[in-house]
Formats: sequence, structure tokens, C-alpha cells
Amino acid sequence: MRLTPITIVRVALGLLLTAAAARAQDAQLDSALVALTYHKLTGDALDVNAVAAQSEAVRRVSEFDRRDATAAEAARIQARLAGATAAHEFFVRVDDEISQYDHDRGEFSVGLFQPGYYVPVQAFGQEYRLVFANAERARPIPMPKEQARAFDAKLQSLGRRVTNEIRFRIVGGGDPAGAVTGPRVVRAELLGVRLLDRAGQVVYTPTIAPVTAAAAAATPAFDAARADVAGFRVGVKAKELEGTLRRLFGPVTRGSAGSNAFPGYAATLVVNDMGCMSLPGRRRNPTPGAVCVTAFLDGDDVVRAIRVERLFPWVDAEVFRRALVQKYGPVAGAESGSGMSLGWGPAVDARLVYDRSGPHTALTAHWTEDDDFMSRGLNRAADVRVVLQLVDAEWATAHATR
Repeated sequence: MRLTPITIVRVALGLLLTAAAARAQDAQLDSALVALTYHKLTGDALDVNAVAAQSEAVRRVSEFDRRDATAAEAARIQARLAGATAAHEFFVRVDDEISQYDHDRGEFSVGLFQPGYYVPVQAFGQEYRLVFANAERARPIPMPKEQARAFDAKLQSLGRRVTNEIRFRIVGGGDPAGAVTGPRVVRAELLGVRLLDRAGQVVYTPTIAPVTAAAAAATPAFDAARADVAGFRVGVKAKELEGTLRRLFGPVTRGSAGSNAFPGYAATLVVNDMGCMSLPGRRRNPTPGAVCVTAFLDGDDVVRAIRVERLFPWVDAEVFRRALVQKYGPVAGAESGSGMSLGWGPAVDARLVYDRSGPHTALTAHWTEDDDFMSRGLNRAADVRVVLQLVDAEWATAHATR
């Protein structure tokens, strides 16, 4: 059975909530402060009054005192929210496991630090999903085969289970790998990691390379003028793009943007309109290899957005995710449901996005099954439709209020 995109987000590893009294930093994770720091850094609104009303402090008082207790609790939470800072360091212990030895790569892997894993944090009656921006740097345990044999024997005696001690700080929201989706994904930076056996003895200490401000500054900001989808870019003259599309794909149709188009859109260039989607009743639905392109032009006949759709034979959404992250870098936003959607770059007006349930960003990529009735009847694997869309975000911002 194939995995659907939602099952790619693997089941979270369980938290060990028992604190070790020997060291001060081994106190139980302050889940509320994790949540408040996330809300402070991301701007994701928190209904402080609603949270206060559902708190234990309010529930245990009489109805007569509930109004005053709610106000006092809301003030306390608001003060903690105002004081939350990215500089605060957290500590947590997590049940984890170490993989079998990968002979090709010459390494073991730490389970939690693989794409798709997260630490579930419960706060304010909701789940927050804690992921680590520099997890890939802590995932591998490189080791020569001669040394790995003894290490593997030790892991086998432990059932490959370890306790993962983690120091971290919160740096924002969203999974940069694009593998953990949904609301309240907390992005953190690993500061220190130790893997312990059941007796508390150190099994391995990964070398952590923090995501420093200098390293972040060295990463170029998303630039729509330099980005491309399938080799096509925004900001070019329509005549130039039209010639390229005709040479690659054949006939190109020029049309009006329509009365409900985004302000500033004046015309479109279209290749193979609606030719990449299976529709009930259609005599011949598209097959892998089909390509459809739509470009949106402004009044000066400049390309301000471009969408490329392609149909592929079955490919797992995880393969799609890895390939796109490798090409475009850390993900700004991700969603999964009937498919998988990834986003990069700055936010854009909701009227510009291809799929409103996906990220509202300048560049988006969408993976969905293109399932038709014939495929189902023949018990045949569905094809996959991949849609890439790039919007000139700077231009769009200037035209959004017109």
C-alpha cells in the first residue's frame, strides 16, 4: 500500500516527563513558555482570554470568583507573552532510537532528527509540534565499519533505544524541511544534544553546529527575479516567454486576465489549458508527460506570475519534498491533506495563490494524485500532478491595494 502524504509525517516520539533532580536544567519542560515564545516570535495570535478561561487556575474557583480569576490569569499569561524571548534556553528529554548502520553512508542515524519527526508539546489545550532547524547536523553518527560493529552490538543490547537530552531555543515557526505540516509548528535551534542509555551513561554526543546569525545572514534572501520554475522566470517580457513556450511546447494562446483578476493583471499566455487534469466524462484524460503553462502579464506586457503543471508517473511525496528542498532551500511554509504543498519566499495576497489551503508565498509547489475512474477500476497506480507557481512578490505588493 502506498503512503499518502499525511502518513509521511511520522508518529512523534514520546516525551519523558520525569525530571532528573541531579541537575538544575533537568527540570520539566516549560510547555507554556514554549508556546508563548512561538506566538511572540511568529505573530500567530493567541486568544489570551480564552486560554485563561480554560485554565486550571480559573476552573477550580467558584462561579462567583470566576470573572476576577479569568482577568487575573489573562494578565499573567499576557505578561509572560510580552516577556518571551528567543534568547531563552529550554531543556527536554525525549525517548529516541538509533537506526541500523548504513553501510553505504558509513553512519547510524538518530531517529528524532530525521525529516518528519517532531516533539509534541501540549500547552493551552493544543498540540505544538517542535522541530529543529539544524536537525540534519545532529542526525548522523558517522563511524568506520570496524568501530561501528562494536557500537552496533551495544545498541542491540539497548534495543536501540536511548534517551535524547536536548538543549534548544526557539527561533520561529514552520519546518524548514517541509515534512512536518499543520498549525503551530515550532521551529527551534539545537544548542546541545546527548544520547544516554537506561543507566544515564552517555552513548554518543553529536557535534552541534548552531544556526548562528552570521550563518543566517550568509543565506541570500529569496529573490523572485532569480528564482525559476522549470527554468521560467518572472519579470521578463511576454514576447520573450511566448517564443520560448512555442518552441518547447507548441501553440500558445494569448487571452484576457478576466474581470476578477488580481489588480494589475492584464493578460495571460496559456499552453495546453486544462490539459493536465483528469476530468470525469472526458474521452481521453492526460497521461504522464503532459505539460501546461499559464503566465500572467501586466499592462506593460511583463510576466508577473507563472504556473507550470506537469503530470508524472507515480512518485512518492517524500521524493518530491526532498527534491524541492534541495533546489529551493529551507521551506517557509508547508501543508498536507489530500496532497502536499510547500512554499518559499515572502507572503503574497491570498488572491494570487494557486491553492488557498497551501502556503501563501511567492513560490509554491504542490503534489497531488491525479486519480481517474479508469485507474481505480484497473487497480492502477494514480499519476501525480505537480504544480509550481512563482509570483513577483514585490510587484504584487505594490498592486495589492489598487
